[in-house]
Amino acid sequence: MARYLVIHTIDPRSATSVNQMAVTKAVIEGFTTDTYCITTWSAVGAGKMACLWEAPSEQAIIDAAAKIENVPIDGIYPAVIIDWAEMKKALS
Repeated sequence: MARYLVIHTIDPRSATSVNQMAVTKAVIEGFTTDTYCITTWSAVGAGKMACLWEAPSEQAIIDAAAKIENVPIDGIYPAVIIDWAEMKKALS
């Protein structure tokens, strides 16, 4: 399955724990067996989030995100994960 980095711009003022629980629930409910978010990095102060998705296509992510209110997508990019700790071990 392909992996994609999905970048979002968020409003830091709306990133309260109450709002996030509703968004989190909506995101999880939008997952399918082959389209889901693996992990998310959040820089709330900068108003950015980066989510690593596993999906068969970019369109599958767009379709899943369409079910969620207020989660704009700035871009979807094919991603490769480099685990630098593992690379360091391999080179030792």
